Amino acid sequence: MGSTSLPRLLSLSNPAFSLHPKPNSPLLPARTRIAIKPNRHQLITRLCHPNSIINNSPTITSSPLPSSSHPVLFTNWTPPRPLWRGLSALVLAGQVAHRVLTGRVHRRNTLQQLERVGPGSTGVSLLTATFVGMAFTIQFVREFTRLGLHRSVGGVLALALSRELSPVVTAVVAAGRVGSAFAAELGTMQVSEQTDTLRVLGTQPVDYLVTPRVLACIVALPILTLLCFAVGLASSAFLADTIFGVSINIILDSARRALRPWDVISAMIKSQVFGAVISVVSCAWGVTTHGGAKGVGESTTSAVVISLVGIFIADFALSYMFFQGAGDSLKSAMG
Repeated sequence: MGSTSLPRLLSLSNPAFSLHPKPNSPLLPARTRIAIKPNRHQLITRLCHPNSIINNSPTITSSPLPSSSHPVLFTNWTPPRPLWRGLSALVLAGQVAHRVLTGRVHRRNTLQQLERVGPGSTGVSLLTATFVGMAFTIQFVREFTRLGLHRSVGGVLALALSRELSPVVTAVVAAGRVGSAFAAELGTMQVSEQTDTLRVLGTQPVDYLVTPRVLACIVALPILTLLCFAVGLASSAFLADTIFGVSINIILDSARRALRPWDVISAMIKSQVFGAVISVVSCAWGVTTHGGAKGVGESTTSAVVISLVGIFIADFALSYMFFQGAGDSLKSAMG
């Protein structure tokens, strides 16, 4: 016991006494004490219980958050990306229609995009229409000849090319060539914040970027469709004459008797609808791109796929509306 100091004994026998006193402990010199102002609760505790040990550390009180009796719906819900992209395409189509009706069209950009969609896509469109027409001729000319219906070959070719093959083939080529370019360009401009720069300069991106592209597709695709129809019919007649022995004059005369003006008009209407679908979808997918280079690639691929699906759906709907009463054209071709 003699070797044990008094402070050590006191600390062992009384827990209130510590070898490491608190900052305001009376065991420390006066100059080392830290003046901590007690709060109101601590003052009341000292007056009521003078022998109690009080922790002089500042207390933090938190007020409870106001709770609502009715939970808020859809607070953490975000719509799926295809859904809000589809809605953005509809909104963009309405904005373009409003710009066109009010005359807010950037003519210089429209002419540039028209040159790009029209003459820039003519070669690949005509080449595709040529081989599609010849492949279609191979499928049924021999069978028609065996059945003695060689005089109706031209009418069948003309009706198939004008009503279905030429508009759809032209639209598919435009979706792969033009639609992908639109989505990639606008997507790159979106992720690099160039569209925000246009807004800062006082130019609306819909007026400067979207509307010219939509108008160019709507105007250029009907012309491309007529060219593809003429080239496809000529290639089919040439193949039927050289391989299957059906005269070109017979094919052209049968096509002339089978075709009606409405067949050509319906092909042009289809092409305009297809052009609107391609341009609006591609531009909408482009301006909603995010995520850098990876997002641009995904938007481009998705824009082409959605455009093709929209083309086939629109083709079915328009064919159902346009050709309900059709059926007498081949009779005229066989006469």
